[in-house]
Amino acid sequence: MGKAEVRYGHVEGPGKGREVPVKAACYFNRQGGKFVRMTEGSASMCATVGNLPAGWLETSKDDAGKAGWSPSSGDVAFMIYANDQDVFEMPAEEGVASLAASQIGLMFRFAMTGATYNLVQKARVANTTASPLEVVDVDTVNRTVKVRVHPRYRQ
Repeated sequence: MGKAEVRYGHVEGPGKGREVPVKAACYFNRQGGKFVRMTEGSASMCATVGNLPAGWLETSKDDAGKAGWSPSSGDVAFMIYANDQDVFEMPAEEGVASLAASQIGLMFRFAMTGATYNLVQKARVANTTASPLEVVDVDTVNRTVKVRVHPRYRQ
């Protein structure tokens, strides 16, 4: 039995948010997470340990012939606020440890793999204090986690 096609994104909660400007020349792969932070009035990908997410970006359709979307100057997208009720599914990065049900309730941080259109935001499998992603469920078959943003670590 093969892996199912997983649709990453908002899976639970009210999904409230608003349209925000998106920083040009960022890359949002369809097979990765899309947590963003607001910097100078525009959304950009949360890529490092210190980035606190403002929300999850619902991106446009993929650019022609590409596996994702790269906004141009002036583009906007809908951002779902990072709150306690909303849960998002994203891929797990298992470089430190293997994904297991025992990790529900732990705190994960962001990990990035690839570059440009192949840049994928993942949740690093390792309990890390002061990390924004609280694991609420795991899918060990498809190697994904369902996370919410911990209120202490949101922008």
